[in-house]
Amino acid sequence: MPSFDSILCPVDFSEHSAQALRLAAGLAAQQRARLTVLTVADPLLVDAAAAAHYGGHFVEEESRRELEQFVVSTVTSKARWTRPADLVVATGPPQDEILDCARRLSSDLIVMGTHGVGGYRKMLFGSVTERVLRHSTVPVMATPLRAEEVVTLSGKAPTFRISTVLAPVDFGPGTDRQVRMAAALAADFGALLLFVHVVPELRALTRLTEAVASQAQTRLERIRSELTALASRAPAVKSDFHATLGVPADEIARVAVERHAGLIVMGLTGHGAATGRPGSVAYRVLGETPVPVLAIPPG
Repeated sequence: MPSFDSILCPVDFSEHSAQALRLAAGLAAQQRARLTVLTVADPLLVDAAAAAHYGGHFVEEESRRELEQFVVSTVTSKARWTRPADLVVATGPPQDEILDCARRLSSDLIVMGTHGVGGYRKMLFGSVTERVLRHSTVPVMATPLRAEEVVTLSGKAPTFRISTVLAPVDFGPGTDRQVRMAAALAADFGALLLFVHVVPELRALTRLTEAVASQAQTRLERIRSELTALASRAPAVKSDFHATLGVPADEIARVAVERHAGLIVMGLTGHGAATGRPGSVAYRVLGETPVPVLAIPPG
């Protein structure tokens, strides 16, 4: 794990989605994967075009023309060595069309931004990204609105500026899969693999403060031992670990910035219909960090 074979990148023509597209194109080239670029038209726009006698296919044809121009200006003009992307135009609820397209194409990675431009192209708002994360059965790489560019499309191959891959682990059921994916990507990028575990701080009654602090330190020592063992399971890459006390999402975001992480690889807990929302820690990290996050669903 990986390689990825089929990568789907939904776009809404904003600079934010252009950034996601450049990352998707770089990954597709590195992994030798097929890249599909999807845009979704609002059904109301289709109805308005039909009412104005533009014809039933006007919106689809215009969207495809604009999508072709967007891909050329974002990727092809910068990296002519890239494999031509497949272009798809769909109409309907964005999250449904993204997930349906991923299923039809057997995509094993979705790369998308977390916010859109609004207006009639109201596609990649945070709520859409959240719904995709909630229901996707394949990993989703989300680029936050403030994310720094981590890939350059020029020369003979993509150049990635990812010197550290950060893997926040909770030692839950999905940890092994997360470690395999993070280690494989770190190897692909020639990056350090940094494991992070955050022990949640407890607010204690005054008389229990000392006992709680002592217990937390004991737990930290045990976690450091477990992280050492975890790092030994990724012998193909250089690895390190960091264990600390605090609020998990806040600490993960802080460490990502302090250690100059170029990518965060983390599992989604509380995922799917049982909870109705994606892992709260992963989604909070997406909202707090300028680092792209690869979110891995369980199973």
